[in-house]
Amino acid sequence: MKEWTKEEKKRILDEEDLPELEKLHEQILKSRWRCDYHVQTVTGLMNDPNGFCWYNGKWHLFYQWFPFGAVHGMKHWYHVTSEDLVHWKNMGIAVMPDTWCENNGCYSGSAFIEDNILYYAYTGNSRDAQNQRSQYQLLGKMDERGFHSKYPEPVIFPSKDYTEHQRDPKLFRREEDGKYYILHGAQNKELQGVLLLYSSDTISEGWILCGELKVRGYDHFGSMAECPDLEKIGDKWLLLFSPQGLETDREGFENRCHNIYFIGDMDFENLEFIPDGQYEELDRGFDFYAAQCAFQKQYENTAVLEAWVGGVEYTYPPTDEEGWAGLQTLPRELTIEDGKLMQRPARNVDALKGELLFEAKNGEILQNKTIGTTPDACVISVQNPDLESFTLNLFAEMNHKGFEISYSKMTGQFTIDRSDMTNQINTEYGTKRTISLPQGMKSLLVFADHSIVEIFVNDGEYVLTARIFPTEQERQLRMNGKNVDMSIWQANKTVDDDFVITEAEE
Repeated sequence: MKEWTKEEKKRILDEEDLPELEKLHEQILKSRWRCDYHVQTVTGLMNDPNGFCWYNGKWHLFYQWFPFGAVHGMKHWYHVTSEDLVHWKNMGIAVMPDTWCENNGCYSGSAFIEDNILYYAYTGNSRDAQNQRSQYQLLGKMDERGFHSKYPEPVIFPSKDYTEHQRDPKLFRREEDGKYYILHGAQNKELQGVLLLYSSDTISEGWILCGELKVRGYDHFGSMAECPDLEKIGDKWLLLFSPQGLETDREGFENRCHNIYFIGDMDFENLEFIPDGQYEELDRGFDFYAAQCAFQKQYENTAVLEAWVGGVEYTYPPTDEEGWAGLQTLPRELTIEDGKLMQRPARNVDALKGELLFEAKNGEILQNKTIGTTPDACVISVQNPDLESFTLNLFAEMNHKGFEISYSKMTGQFTIDRSDMTNQINTEYGTKRTISLPQGMKSLLVFADHSIVEIFVNDGEYVLTARIFPTEQERQLRMNGKNVDMSIWQANKTVDDDFVITEAEE
């Protein structure tokens, strides 16, 4: 695998680089692991979702992007759009690291719509001549023509009361007091993760630090708190963020870093979030980080979420060696029902379903066009699996389990297992994930797309995301379970994989 020098990692995209990138794109198009219906990097590396919003009749999503290879180098922002959260179009580069306060990359940020302008607050990562890092909160905007511009100076300078780690602003406005707020992650001088809240009467200036947003019952979260988000869903608030170095002995929490959430109430006057219970993981799989909710008013009492299918310090050698890395999850709709967070695929997800390949009712096979082969891209629905124990093996090879999804009625445990696949990744954090289901398993919805599997358990009670890299020999599809209803559809291709670098016309 290529060894990257510091100079190579600091490259900023220039017009002269387009032939090189086009050649790289042509090469990665040959990959067996490119997806049909997940947003994926056009070239190089993708990580955090940014600036997610509904604006000017479309969903807009930006992602952190290093154009030249599968390495965390100089971050730009790339832009994709959708009309339905299912069909996505590449639009091109949107934000360049071209000012003094972002000379080491454009880091994560959020969107806010006002007066038909898409504002985006984001972190400028800067290093001086002595390589000392400073992180500034910056403001840019895009108008309805797709024209981007930046404010000349940071709206928030780093606080000297915290370390150099101060990033990932969530910009929002509170109707009750008319003020604008920015919530971002930070690390205190004791090297602990905290959340800082700023406010202003105007969006572009006058930002003052209100203080740390405390979560009642907790002093800090690991060693750093990244990518915070605060959403009102019905009469409850949802606080979510990505703590690094979080230690816990609870079920789950096996990944390198986590994405957690609280449900509760928000006290702006006292800068306190009052949780209804303990924090939970947003995703119980292997590969999920830096989740962000969209600025949107389309869906009432609902948040719409995207996340990076990856993780801090994770590597994915099969595609890294091909010169690309990174996917985004399927968009999810979040609701709070009976005090519990439910996560479901975006409401137009049925548009993914193409030809019905397999159907079984009460365990009797009515139709089977799979010929025992896992479709590269498919949607699988399983109903009433709690009647018996159930096992589904995807992308398996003879005498091997492949990617195994199983439920034991006796123990009430649901497990995903990628330990028997040829291409092993990030095994130091485990190859199995297990969830206890004391109320049993009622339904299962599986989205498989070449190199990713997303699993929604019990109508969104739990979600598990996993990267996999099946070889040409890992093709088998096996099922073991009585009396279940199961359908498998070939998935439609809904995401463009064309080479677009210059920002396209909307």
